[in-house]
Amino acid sequence: MLPRLFKVQIEKALTRNAIVDGAEEIVLMTGCHFTTARQWMNNLPRMLPTPLYKHQAQHLVRKLIKVQVLASVIFIGQTSNN
Repeated sequence: MLPRLFKVQIEKALTRNAIVDGAEEIVLMTGCHFTTARQWMNNLPRMLPTPLYKHQAQHLVRKLIKVQVLASVIFIGQTSNN
């Protein structure tokens, strides 16, 4: 069975601190630069461009919700066999 891929849709940061805290959580999960994650958090709503496995996407959404960022998991498809 091919792995299913997901993305994280971020709707809104509920506080000013949530922007920074959310960016930190994105960096930890995706490995992107903090500047990039902060830029994403400053331009909501948006879907993060990094595809993740289901458990990673769910974990990131849980972490974001804890720091007062509204987010959800979106199924984007399956990896190819190539």
